[in-house]
Amino acid sequence: MMQKIRSKLNTCVLVMLLACYCLCSGGCGNRQKFPEGMPAPHPTVITVIQDDKPLEGASVVLMPMDSSNSWSAGALTDSGGKGTLKTLSQYDGVVPGKYYVLVSKREAEESYEVPPPDPETDPEGYANYMRTYSAKIVPSFDLIDPKFARASADQTIEVIAGKNEKTIDVGKAVRQKR
Repeated sequence: MMQKIRSKLNTCVLVMLLACYCLCSGGCGNRQKFPEGMPAPHPTVITVIQDDKPLEGASVVLMPMDSSNSWSAGALTDSGGKGTLKTLSQYDGVVPGKYYVLVSKREAEESYEVPPPDPETDPEGYANYMRTYSAKIVPSFDLIDPKFARASADQTIEVIAGKNEKTIDVGKAVRQKR
């Protein structure tokens, strides 16, 4: 009798643990819903190397080579130079197909902030400030050779069902004004 109670208790505990797992982890069929017509994406990681080291903070974009594929993907690289791509910036993975790999990293020139005058007490000073500083364009610089930010037959990947990985070496560091 005691063994039957213990067996039923173990079964109840297992069922409760499974239910908690399903609710907390998104398991048990609670899959991500995709836009209509979007094929299932597959895990894709791009590693960016510069000067023989992983490059953190690079923007990676996969642009479809086939005009019938409208599912672009992108990522920012982490400290290990790896970018885990998302389709349309929100769906984990990349739809199967052939893509151009575009890589860029930019930096804005440091600028100082000049606080604006109070528009209530100095409306003329505030108007002058807005004319002077609101149109100020802060120069930016490419930190990767800009050729890597353009579609090229040298920089492609074919995403297939399953796990996909590719390494892109962007060469030496540059700092070219845009």
